[in-house]
Amino acid sequence: MSFIPAMKYIIGIGFFGFIYWILNGIMDEFIAAGVSETGLAYELALYLWAGVLIVYLIFGGYWVIRTYNEDQYMRDGGMM
Repeated sequence: MSFIPAMKYIIGIGFFGFIYWILNGIMDEFIAAGVSETGLAYELALYLWAGVLIVYLIFGGYWVIRTYNEDQYMRDGGMM
């Protein structure tokens, strides 16, 4: 059984973590410059970020499970 689909999913989570790290550093610079950390645009960005992450976690997990149920993995037992 190959671990490549699971590694792709984990790399995707790592990519989200890296982007969060970069954006958090940029946000700290804006806050230090005196730009407010509240407001409609800031809240919208937080909601969009959380929504994208939740969608990735749900549908990415579903994709990994479906990948392991394909014919190439069923020869080795599959997940079902």
